[in-house]
Amino acid sequence: MENLRYKFCIFKNGFTLAEVLITLVIIGVVAAMTIPTMINNLQRNELRSQFKKAVSVTTQAVQKMKANYGDVLYTQGTQELETYYDFVNKFKSNFSVACEENCVDLDKYKSLNKTSAVSEIYSYFKNCFTAQDGMIFCFNRGGATHDMYVFVDVNGLKKPNTFGYDTFGFDINLDNQILVPSVYWGCNGSSDAMNGLGCTKKAISDTNYFKNLP
Repeated sequence: MENLRYKFCIFKNGFTLAEVLITLVIIGVVAAMTIPTMINNLQRNELRSQFKKAVSVTTQAVQKMKANYGDVLYTQGTQELETYYDFVNKFKSNFSVACEENCVDLDKYKSLNKTSAVSEIYSYFKNCFTAQDGMIFCFNRGGATHDMYVFVDVNGLKKPNTFGYDTFGFDINLDNQILVPSVYWGCNGSSDAMNGLGCTKKAISDTNYFKNLP
């Protein structure tokens, strides 16, 4: 009799199937609400770390070029094209190169407002190469006010391939021979096909930049 009473008490104190199902549903709803946010935060933190690395290695490459080859990094004028290629090769020598030709699918890049950037990107992204860590570097000869552009996709072929998210622009300024974060294309999500490449300065100065990306 005592054994039966004991078994009955155990059965009585257990969870019913309905209670278990309700609990699982609640857990599922909470997971559905929180897991995407967690994944998004992880991705943004990863982009921030990769961006900081890109700023560091790009700056170091320019500094090493100055130390090894002198102050003149790039000359506009009659020797412009010759010195442009010379700059690209000297810059590239600071990296272990994984790919130098047909490494980048430029059709996949988008501006900050997520529209296609194909209309202009082929005019700007030249002489691209991929480093061993997957980071992609591209160059452009610039113009009268911006002497040399260096574009960096901080996570390479991985998505989102979007300006201001994982792809940023830098300028080589001939006046003071330093690398500066580009602001030329803006950082406001306008309809400009290259908008977002000018988010570099903001991404460096604003600690919450990647956290607040739309």
